[in-house]
Amino acid sequence: MKEKLLPRYWKMIASGIFVLAMAGWFFNAANPELIHLDPYISSWILKIIILISLLLFVSSKEKVENQRTAALRSSCIQSAFTFGAFFLVYEFFAEIIFQGENAEITSGYELMMLMLVFYYLSFYIKKNIKTVKRG
Repeated sequence: MKEKLLPRYWKMIASGIFVLAMAGWFFNAANPELIHLDPYISSWILKIIILISLLLFVSSKEKVENQRTAALRSSCIQSAFTFGAFFLVYEFFAEIIFQGENAEITSGYELMMLMLVFYYLSFYIKKNIKTVKRG
């Protein structure tokens, strides 16, 4: 299966967007009266921009894109979805058991961020492990 990935320069663009969004978030937290928006709304706008930058980052090509990289992407995305599903189930039961009526379920934003970070960390670690042939 041929993967359709963004060109490599999108990693730099996504990194720049991420840094600007984080700077905006900290600036907004320090001086909320300078931006005439509700802090709740501006916080969600910045969270969405951060999520989009992470999506751009993980969906761009690596410097060397080969069969090994494609297999790693496939296995890491599978493990990220499995991790997300187990986390959602665990969170659901933990909230019901410990919080009772005041239970809060993890939002889709939090789950997506967690899965993207898990995917990229596992991909980065597996990509940089040197394989030794035994024989």
